[in-house]
Amino acid sequence: MHPQFKCNGCKGKTEFLWLEQLDTPEGFKAYQCMSCGCVGVKNIAEALHIPDSSIDRCIKCGGWQFLGSGCHTCALIGA
Repeated sequence: MHPQFKCNGCKGKTEFLWLEQLDTPEGFKAYQCMSCGCVGVKNIAEALHIPDSSIDRCIKCGGWQFLGSGCHTCALIGA
């Protein structure tokens, strides 16, 4: 089974195929939607199988982050 996310292309909650050959920053993965073929980059904290009790919103940028760890989005943009 592949990880599930909400796709930015088709807007569906669908399985993603990770594109491991693409270099991505820590906390992010390149994907291809298995429904519409959309390719993009997702914050791994946005996976649908992760319980809400394990994530929260960053107070600086509003991105999803794992509780107890730094925000990968802020680290990426240097905030």
